[in-house]
Amino acid sequence: MHSIFILAALPLTALAAVNGRCTGSAATGNWGTHGICVTTGTCNSFAGAYKTGACPNDPDNVKCCVIGVTPAAATNPCGGASWCTWTGNSCGGSWVSNYCPGGSNYKCCRY
Repeated sequence: MHSIFILAALPLTALAAVNGRCTGSAATGNWGTHGICVTTGTCNSFAGAYKTGACPNDPDNVKCCVIGVTPAAATNPCGGASWCTWTGNSCGGSWVSNYCPGGSNYKCCRY
């Protein structure tokens, strides 16, 4: 019975998990649609762009990262007109694994 009161007293906060969707107030546009919360080192290793404020309550080195959305085809791990996104989003091309960070639900949408 006491544990119910303790849980009720704890504030509920939004937490964007590492390798999860970007959910913070800065997760707008492509950041909210295609972004993944990863460390800045991981984002850099995939030639991504990152921003602060879209992965709330995570460590300082975890940011919202988009990969391939910005026009940098030469450094895009998916290649050309492709980007990393969530498999729940539509893809007008084909899903390709092993080009993006995260789990099996975050893949390259290749045209």
